[in-house]
Amino acid sequence: MNGLERNQVGLSLVEVVIAMLLLGLIAVAILPALWQGIQLSSQQSSTATATRFLNSLVEEARELEDCSTIPSVIGRTITDGKGAAMTSTGSLSGCASEAAATLSLSVTQNGETLATTTARIYIP
Repeated sequence: MNGLERNQVGLSLVEVVIAMLLLGLIAVAILPALWQGIQLSSQQSSTATATRFLNSLVEEARELEDCSTIPSVIGRTITDGKGAAMTSTGSLSGCASEAAATLSLSVTQNGETLATTTARIYIP
């Protein structure tokens, strides 16, 4: 029996090297899209945290019954899951008894505005 008649089982070293080279090229092509996805996910997480923070501030302001206490919800700071500080800024206008006031809030992080909202609050 010579070398031409026997059954070949397995892969040669050249075939393995070529397969690894092709897998490496595919990985290099996919890497930028994967990195961009990770960055976008992080940015969306920060925006979602800022939106939840604004919603909680508006609900807190709606529970207050006096025009003088509502500005206490403006200028608060929280820390997101990454450890970065988020600060609320805003204004209150039209505050009078038995009327609806307008509360405008925004959340910034490192000088970038992540979320804004405007809410009407009834003052009893």
